[in-house]
Amino acid sequence: MTEAATRMQTGHSVDEIRAFWNGQAERYGADLKATMYDPLAKELEVAALQQHLDRKVPALEVGCGNGVNLLQMTEWFEAPLTGVDYSDRMIAVANGLAKERSPRVPLKFAVASVLEDLRHLGMFPQIFTVRCLINLPSRDDQARALANLAAILPPGGEIVMIEHFEEGQERINELRQSVGLPAISYKWHNLYMRESDVLARLPEQLEHVETDRFASLYYLISRVFNAYVTPADKDPDYLAEINKLSCRLPAVGDFAPLKLMRFRKRK
Repeated sequence: MTEAATRMQTGHSVDEIRAFWNGQAERYGADLKATMYDPLAKELEVAALQQHLDRKVPALEVGCGNGVNLLQMTEWFEAPLTGVDYSDRMIAVANGLAKERSPRVPLKFAVASVLEDLRHLGMFPQIFTVRCLINLPSRDDQARALANLAAILPPGGEIVMIEHFEEGQERINELRQSVGLPAISYKWHNLYMRESDVLARLPEQLEHVETDRFASLYYLISRVFNAYVTPADKDPDYLAEINKLSCRLPAVGDFAPLKLMRFRKRK
């Protein structure tokens, strides 16, 4: 087990991490770089949501950032969508985008934290997160967040959680180091989750339905193969043709920190 696998907290407060995301919103606004730098990984995330969410049922995204996910989803969703985030600057950007684009399904955004009681939002038959819980300071906070989501989920409702996990990060780093590439470090504001820890701390009203390692092949190709053939004085190109090709092939193995876990509330 690596040193990273023993991390139980980031060492930073909620307010410090929120300030970082407010700064991202001010710097990048509606740009993808406000929440991530890898456009192909984003495409894979949205495709995974399209596969695992029921487009005919209202959905809540917790940790919606600048609203990019939900605005894309309005193109194929057939039910109301709601997004909340603890960054008021991100929500301001999301509201501005929604006003500009006139989405075809009801869409609303609000400021709310996953660490707080969310019952004032009402009940939602499906809830999803995309790299939200990794921005909480501790494992205890991550477990508390899942419990808060379960509290606004009716029996039979589902949580779809796309997050970063340490197991995949460790595997991809082992491969990188085996060919002389440096390990990919963890960002200061992130606490990657651990699948075994999530399952051990899962609220008793939730059951684990499946884990989808949808980004495994893409990470293997982009973070190892493409990184290896890129000259040392250049940064690997996220949009390299070999990376694009990997997105068109079935995911295999477990080589990505980015993966999806799906849970259902017991009836």
